[in-house]
Amino acid sequence: MKALIITIFVTGIFMLTGCANPGLNNAAKPTINWNDTQSISSAISVQHDDLKKITNFKGPNYSNGILDSVSLRALKSDEDDRFSYQIYVTDYYHGDWRFYDTASDSKDNNLVIKLNSRDVSSCDYLTCAHQEHLGIDVSREYLEENQENGIVFKVSGKGGEKTCIIPGTYIKAFLSVAT
Repeated sequence: MKALIITIFVTGIFMLTGCANPGLNNAAKPTINWNDTQSISSAISVQHDDLKKITNFKGPNYSNGILDSVSLRALKSDEDDRFSYQIYVTDYYHGDWRFYDTASDSKDNNLVIKLNSRDVSSCDYLTCAHQEHLGIDVSREYLEENQENGIVFKVSGKGGEKTCIIPGTYIKAFLSVAT
């Protein structure tokens, strides 16, 4: 009986260690000094897709929320060297859907939202957790106009709203890389 318990215990340990992913996602994320354009620039991802013939620029997440994100991204076409820029927002919240459909900045500019997706993350017996993924198309000129003071904007829908910030140093760093 004792041998059976030990065998089950040892087998269980091997099964659990077999499911482990040593080394993956265990490395600490580098800290970014949000007041230093060089620090931010080094955290911008640049990847080229040979099949689609585009270069994708992704800025780091500036959001304080664990599952939220606020970042800049850009696509550059190989064919005509044209850029498209976007503010990318992921909002994670509990309760009813917010159904984001409008956005505006602190200068009363209306910004156009492109809904990427809405997801139910999890539910319990009282409520569900939701995520809404939004893209807000902006021009390079808009980013250049706001690189000194940053962008403060609000996304709104019939079920709620969220205010987001992108600091000027972030915008400067992003524009210096996405050229």
